[in-house]
Amino acid sequence: MKKHFFIPVILVALGFSGQAQEEKPLRLTYNEAIKIAMKSNVTLNQQKNFLLSSEVQRNQSIAAFLPSLGIQGSVNHTDGQQPSPETGDLEDLSVDNVSASLQAGVTIFNGFNRINTLNANINQFKAQAAFVKRSEQDVVFNVTNQYLQVLLDQELLKIAQESFKAQSVLLDQLKEQVRLGARAESDQYTQDAQVRNLELIALRAKVTLENDKALLAQTLQLDPAVPFDVELPRIDNSFNINGVSVDSLYAIAVANREDLKRADYQAKANLYAYKASINTYLPSLNASASYGSQYVSTLKPDPAYGTFSNQFRNVFPRLSYGVSLTIPIFDRLQTRNNRVFNKMTYENSKIVRDNVEKTIKIDVKRTYNNYLTAIESYEASQIQYQAGELALKTQQESFILGISAQVALAQANQTFVQAAASRAQAEITLVFQKMLLDYALGTLNPQSIIEQ
Repeated sequence: MKKHFFIPVILVALGFSGQAQEEKPLRLTYNEAIKIAMKSNVTLNQQKNFLLSSEVQRNQSIAAFLPSLGIQGSVNHTDGQQPSPETGDLEDLSVDNVSASLQAGVTIFNGFNRINTLNANINQFKAQAAFVKRSEQDVVFNVTNQYLQVLLDQELLKIAQESFKAQSVLLDQLKEQVRLGARAESDQYTQDAQVRNLELIALRAKVTLENDKALLAQTLQLDPAVPFDVELPRIDNSFNINGVSVDSLYAIAVANREDLKRADYQAKANLYAYKASINTYLPSLNASASYGSQYVSTLKPDPAYGTFSNQFRNVFPRLSYGVSLTIPIFDRLQTRNNRVFNKMTYENSKIVRDNVEKTIKIDVKRTYNNYLTAIESYEASQIQYQAGELALKTQQESFILGISAQVALAQANQTFVQAAASRAQAEITLVFQKMLLDYALGTLNPQSIIEQ
């Protein structure tokens, strides 16, 4: 489908109600609406930020297996009674001290906490990535529903306007017949009331359209002061829903739905977090090493230990290393509290996962039935529209010739308007059914819509 961009347009008249001229609405295609939503949707952008932080947390868990390395330095000046660096006697001195050291440490064993934490963070990252993908599909789904509603509102407004204009023409003809004495004056009043009612219906349809446009503009983060119209997209509806079974659709949905994948990854992440909390009952073993030196001066011309370079290189260099073992005995029930909390979190995530799977089957079944109903409704609406159109034309001709009554004409017009509205709703609904099915199955690709 060709892409169109917003361009300035000239002012046009609304026409049917004699209102002042307004700026012609801009054309917003379905592909543009999806593209704008993918860039500006607040929830989606927030989840992408959470994905970045989750990735950083995963990388930190990987780096936890590496040794830590740091440089420590200090500069001190002390005045007062203190041991002399030269004699060791207590004297009133001013001493400068400069020291620096290189320190390294590594965890040898901490009860498998690092491994379980790494696995938890890896699955947490995968869960967030799946959530982002499903959020993208949610954006398309929400925009599609709102776009579909605006399309339907536009068609209903058009139908109401056309019906109002047609009945207004008939009213003018009736007024002429009344003037010539061919019709009773009561018929004119009845027709005038019918025209005023159609005008009111058109005005209400216009208000509904503007409200639904405002909702779509809010979703797309558009400027509410800029008017726009939407247009029916060209979507391939060659898919034969009757040729597939519900069970096969279930299998596709279970394999592709990102919210189910997210629930699976989240349950695994919570399981590893629970194992990590249990591991704090076990002892931990750490190794460390440090190498450094220092310089000491009593602010005398000839320091006792020589120059700065001599002290750092030859006098005070030191190397220390060792291991430390920590055995937990009693931590005021903190480990137990974490263990119970993480276990309940894991159990709840399993419940959520099972509920998501059941919800997916319900979604697929409902969407499948809606697809079949949309096809049947479309076929029925075509027949209904043709019958209503023929009945209205017949009643209009009969009324003009004085054969039928005003009540029969009003009823025929109402039937035709309802048939036209049903046909418009059925056509627009059917256009989007394949896309809604893809959403239920988890196979919806937002990027493919944008690139069309």
